[in-house]
Amino acid sequence: MLSDNRKLKSINLSENDFSDAAAKCLAEALKNDFVVKELDLSYNCICDAGGEDLGVMLENIGIEVLNLSWNHFLIRGNAALIAGLKVNATLKQLQLSNSGFGRPEVQLMAEVLQQNDTLVLLDLSINCVDDEAVRLLCQGLATNETLEVLKLSRNPITKIGAATLLRTVKNNMKSALEEIDISSVLVCETFVELLEETRVTRPALRFQYYILPSVTKNLLALGIFKKFFEEQNKSIMDFFQALDKEETMKVSTSAFRKAVKVRLTEANIPLDQQQLGWLVRKFDKNCTATIVYSQLTELS
Repeated sequence: MLSDNRKLKSINLSENDFSDAAAKCLAEALKNDFVVKELDLSYNCICDAGGEDLGVMLENIGIEVLNLSWNHFLIRGNAALIAGLKVNATLKQLQLSNSGFGRPEVQLMAEVLQQNDTLVLLDLSINCVDDEAVRLLCQGLATNETLEVLKLSRNPITKIGAATLLRTVKNNMKSALEEIDISSVLVCETFVELLEETRVTRPALRFQYYILPSVTKNLLALGIFKKFFEEQNKSIMDFFQALDKEETMKVSTSAFRKAVKVRLTEANIPLDQQQLGWLVRKFDKNCTATIVYSQLTELS
């Protein structure tokens, strides 16, 4: 039937316990088919041999959406799939969730992303993508201009990998990325601040991430602090200058803490000790026990 296909555009064969033999038959049937646009082979039992056949299929097919999630590929099968993707000029969406992707596979995928100009969605969730793998992937993302959606949830990525990813997207002015899912990654205040900075020039960028309530609380601290002085027609800069009796453009963190605590008591500023500690760390990033307030862009 597929050898003489003129109408069938979408094939869903998920959850059929397909083996390598079935994948081989399907790959042969679809070779040189430019009618089928969507193929779903997720939740099957396809291993490396089947992955190699599907990789060859990708070289000679007009498919646009391919879902191979939840199969049993290892590096040989994944490498063959990526090799097929490298020469494919039609695929727009590739889903490889829970497909055994680790550093070697990600490095190969990064090479594809450097030259690919058709892929708009890549799903690598539930794999073995760690911070180093993210760094490798970013080598491709640094120059890619077409990928719009990247899914990396439920991988062993930490806040370090999250920051690497965000900086790469921020620095690639031609990046088309609009949605990045790292919803299982616990991020810190620095990441959220960098994301807000990035959104100034990339307002459509959406990151899904996990954040603790305490981090959200800390992020409110600077706004609360600024608002207090604005209501008195003053600024935080005025506050620092009042503390800096010798006009050195810097104050000690102990003097800052003491002065803020007095304000907390006198004016009932809604800041707690946790938020105060975070403000100190924010203003004294190098932990020198000194705040050089003339260098703080947050005060402008």
